[in-house]
Amino acid sequence: MNIFQLENFFANSSFSLLFLSMISYWVQIAFHAKKWNIGRISMFFANFCLLSLLVLRWKESGHFPLSNLYESLMFLAWSLSTFHFLLENIEFGTNKNSVGSNEFQNERKRFFVGAFTSPTALFITAFATFRLPLEMQQSSPLVPALQSNWLMMHVTVMIL
Repeated sequence: MNIFQLENFFANSSFSLLFLSMISYWVQIAFHAKKWNIGRISMFFANFCLLSLLVLRWKESGHFPLSNLYESLMFLAWSLSTFHFLLENIEFGTNKNSVGSNEFQNERKRFFVGAFTSPTALFITAFATFRLPLEMQQSSPLVPALQSNWLMMHVTVMIL
């Protein structure tokens, strides 16, 4: 298995896992399911697949993978899935009057975070993987204008 097939595997796996995560979070909201962690687990593995894809691109090209639209979109999807875990682990405000339902309300808010971040990351990944031409998806050497230490800082800050 060469590196291009491995990159393709990670891209398609992240798409599938983000789709599963989106469906899972939407079902949790629609049917008030409390203890269903399929969305969170699949989001974790999608994050891992996106990170693996970016590391492979970095190893292959020799520079941080932000030099074209495909790499930038995959980095954005990875950042969003990482941001999802930060938001999901924030303890939301507590209501002192309702002690028993406080944990349930925090779980519901976490589901809403997942119901927003998972489809956003899914659509970004889908566009990058399935809509961009293959020429834009392939790694290429940096043009002289991008051969700077500021590339990583500039693109990362602009994406955030």
